[in-house]
Amino acid sequence: MKQKITLLILILILLESLVPLVPATQITNVAPTLHSTYNKGDPYTTVYIPSEIAPPDVTKPPKIEIISMANNTIISSNNLTLTFNLALEAPNTYYPIILQGICYKPSWQPDNTTIDFGSNNKFYNKTLPFSISFTNITDGAKSVTIYTSVLYEFETGRENKQVIYGPGEFLKGNYLYIYSNFYFIEGSASVDFTIDTSPTITPIPKSDLDTTDILLYTLGTTVLIIAVTVSLLKYHKKHKAKAT
Repeated sequence: MKQKITLLILILILLESLVPLVPATQITNVAPTLHSTYNKGDPYTTVYIPSEIAPPDVTKPPKIEIISMANNTIISSNNLTLTFNLALEAPNTYYPIILQGICYKPSWQPDNTTIDFGSNNKFYNKTLPFSISFTNITDGAKSVTIYTSVLYEFETGRENKQVIYGPGEFLKGNYLYIYSNFYFIEGSASVDFTIDTSPTITPIPKSDLDTTDILLYTLGTTVLIIAVTVSLLKYHKKHKAKAT
């Protein structure tokens, strides 16, 4: 029975080692869409027309800096806290970047976990601190990947148009077209570490004397004690004989 249990454990460990690590998947980005707004009393209807472009080469991606743990660290506990900073920097001071989302993917879990960053998602220059706690992590090599995505949109032009639907003063519409470009930029960071909770065996300090020296010292001490004892007995016997 014990052999069957041991074999089963070995099979489970082998299967776990063969399962590929699932990397952090992309965050679902929300793109701006064409829409129009009109408020009662306005002389025109505003029409927003966004267009997606590739990120310019000079664009700075969001930077994730892991604070609490150096890469390839060995940890002697099954519980740990991972802290990191997310630095966001808008290309200019006219339009903010919009944080689309942030998540993390531990190597020992099948899915991403989304991090709540609050209701405000528009930033110009901001560093956001985060802290993640993990418990009951099994021993072995582990990793955590943190992933984020931001949206940047900027206006490219405006245009006033009048649309005539038919004859008459009331069959005309005035529109303000606002054109913009937008793109998504992503950032990620990961840390590798090892959980090792096996007990540490403290070696016994070695004496300056090796085993042979200890034996010789013990033997010499014993011989000396015997010699002293015999001498005392002879002296006592001789002293007693003279006394009689």
